[in-house]
Amino acid sequence: MRYAITLSIFLAGCVSMSENDCRGAQWAQLGERDGLLGGPPRIEVYSYQCGRYNVAAAEKDYLDGWWIGHADFVQRTDSHEGAD
Repeated sequence: MRYAITLSIFLAGCVSMSENDCRGAQWAQLGERDGLLGGPPRIEVYSYQCGRYNVAAAEKDYLDGWWIGHADFVQRTDSHEGAD
């Protein structure tokens, strides 16, 4: 299970956002997905990538979503540790 999560984080880090991705991004959902994976917020990466297309990333929306996803990740992690 940890291998799958680690692989997902690695692959997510390799993905570049296209102009269409940037313009159509649901920033809160993207942040929540990243938080669920257990990694740090990646808004700086998205801001840089989307900046190439003159698209501003919605940092507040992203971080609001990330905190929700991260809280779920922590809760899942804590519940698995208690099962050992």
